[in-house]
Amino acid sequence: MRVVKALVAFMGILIVVGIGLVVYGLSLDKNASDTSVEENTPTVTPSVPFAGGDNAASQSALGAFGDVVIDLEEGERLVGYSVDGPQATLHIEGRNGDSARLVIVSLSEKKVLGRILLQQAAQ
Repeated sequence: MRVVKALVAFMGILIVVGIGLVVYGLSLDKNASDTSVEENTPTVTPSVPFAGGDNAASQSALGAFGDVVIDLEEGERLVGYSVDGPQATLHIEGRNGDSARLVIVSLSEKKVLGRILLQQAAQ
């Protein structure tokens, strides 16, 4: 009979210790922060630099790409651009907004991939 009482007491102690460990483990999990997500970090990297932004992550992924020469006719100017991964799209227009074109450049291959010429319909 003493052995049975000792086993019941031992089992009771094991149950109490087990419940205590479960509660302790849950409290640790609740207080743990997810180190894979940094606070105040945007989930989408903008395609172009913006004031106050840190585009170091997108620039370091591409690395230095050297010089890419784009020929502009006299009077043409760069109106806008966007960068999407290793490619850049340049919007170039003539002096009066005519002869508009988009030039797609591969920054990793350092070459022009193609041009899209924008023309107004004849009236």
